[in-house]
Amino acid sequence: MQFEEQLTLLQQQYAELQTLRANVSAAEASLAEIEAVKERDRTEEQKAELEALPARIEELTAARDQAFDAAQDALANFLNVALNDFPDHPATVSGLNIYADEAMLIADETVARAGDYKKAIDQLGSALSYYESLDLPPYKPLADKLAELTEMRFITQERFDQVKNGMTMDEVKEIAGVPYYQNIQVDEKRGVETWLYRKGGEGGAAAIYFKKKTGKVYNKAFDAIKTKVVED
Repeated sequence: MQFEEQLTLLQQQYAELQTLRANVSAAEASLAEIEAVKERDRTEEQKAELEALPARIEELTAARDQAFDAAQDALANFLNVALNDFPDHPATVSGLNIYADEAMLIADETVARAGDYKKAIDQLGSALSYYESLDLPPYKPLADKLAELTEMRFITQERFDQVKNGMTMDEVKEIAGVPYYQNIQVDEKRGVETWLYRKGGEGGAAAIYFKKKTGKVYNKAFDAIKTKVVED
């Protein structure tokens, strides 16, 4: 198979993977939407869909995962040839961009799942190093994502001040970032959940406090902890 044909096949596989990802997300969103409706208010159509969706999601997820594995194998094989035999070929850059796009997805998942900005930044740095090794300009979406996560890794006074009482956890994540999973503390007796955010060179951590019953902010303290906290 010609080198350019390998790229075309790779691009087709990743287009199919993106479609499957979108299908899974759409099915999960439909399920969540129906579950949000009180049982007594659900239509017969919604009840039937509610019964069918879990199996459909499982089927779509399996297809997505299979497509992901196949695309990853194809990408690895392509880059092995591209980086060693065709470092100056335009197709190599296209393949690297696909690799970078995947690295960004994985980095976002790493942050969303565990608040591990350090790991996510390292993943993006590894992708960026391939461009540097070939003396290529950085892929702008990759460079932008790396800058975004680097900025969000530590809390700043400016972002902290934007957090207000009554905000939901999702609203706080948008402003302050996702807390590292080991820096989430739950006091069941008091009904309070505390998110600790590491500060930069000065060390220590800021704290944002939520009432577990409402899931909303009720207090915060920028200098809550002056000593070292768990590092992400």
